[in-house]
Amino acid sequence: MSNTATTRERKGIRWGIVGPTLALACLVVIYSVYWFMVAGEVKKAVEAFAARSGEEIVTSWSDFAVGGYPFRIEAQFSSPAAAAPATPEKWNWQGEGAYLALQPYNLRHAILTLEGEQRLTYRDPGTALQTTNEIRFKAGSARASYVQLADRPFGRLAMDIAELDGEHLVGATGEMEKVSAGRLQMHARPAENPDGSAEKGSYDIAFQAENVAVESGTAIPALGPAMDFFLAQTRLRGLPEARYVSAVELMRDWQAAGGTLAISDLVVKWGPLDLYASGEIGLDAKHRPEGELDARITDFEALLEALEKDGVVEEREARVALAGLVLVSQFQGKKSNEVRLPVVMREGKLYLGPLAIAELEPLY
Repeated sequence: MSNTATTRERKGIRWGIVGPTLALACLVVIYSVYWFMVAGEVKKAVEAFAARSGEEIVTSWSDFAVGGYPFRIEAQFSSPAAAAPATPEKWNWQGEGAYLALQPYNLRHAILTLEGEQRLTYRDPGTALQTTNEIRFKAGSARASYVQLADRPFGRLAMDIAELDGEHLVGATGEMEKVSAGRLQMHARPAENPDGSAEKGSYDIAFQAENVAVESGTAIPALGPAMDFFLAQTRLRGLPEARYVSAVELMRDWQAAGGTLAISDLVVKWGPLDLYASGEIGLDAKHRPEGELDARITDFEALLEALEKDGVVEEREARVALAGLVLVSQFQGKKSNEVRLPVVMREGKLYLGPLAIAELEPLY
């Protein structure tokens, strides 16, 4: 083989390596320029939002930086805070740390992570003195994901909190309630009709809780201190097409518009209570829950015994109710230890079948 042929072969080999390397380097440079441009725009947008805060929400932080190169754009906040002083609740939130992560190729999807202790104060507009309550909590992890949708005022939201440990100061009484939970999850998305079209003003909301414990003077002794499992799959209808920073104002407009909450699946396992239910509820003119659920309760006798022991129901009315409900359930072909009955919320009272077991307070 001649020297000329050998030289050409070596050049071909070098270009076979150098060419793809240069192309990759160019792509890295182009992506890096794009990343820093987008990161700069994100930083400007956050600073602009803070500058015009005060219209609805006032925001602040002690330090702010943008990082996450190359795979993410992360807005990192130290001592973040937000408040809505013009709302009925006058809520105020402060945290130790938070960061907001965005994918460079999809800025409509944001992931928020909270770090350290979180503190929330809010005024209770339902009390005569409108006292201020306070919630403090820490969690093993606390994340939220939000996807903005172009044709909806509110997109898809998911929240996931694990190993929560906190306390709730009730301003009206001065009582400190301790709260813990193994896991809390919530998912919300715009609802669709069977044909796939949007159902205006409606959202599908699912909530799940595991191993929730509350130490409080207002707890329900008959059920015990800890709820093992809670699941609710619902459709919220009649939601106003507007943005809200106040839960009270949202519920007020929702109730005025005749909004309802359709519950397709409700599962509660709490001490002697083992319940599955479905139905529809709303709010009455005094802002109390009203509606009816069709429920199935396993081992209803154990639940009645706990309610009777706690003084919620009288022994005689409990026995009469049990005998009648068991007879009806057996006639309907239900399991011998399962009772089907209505759970009714009406005129400020909660009824379990024919038994009034609790008073219902206004939500706001």
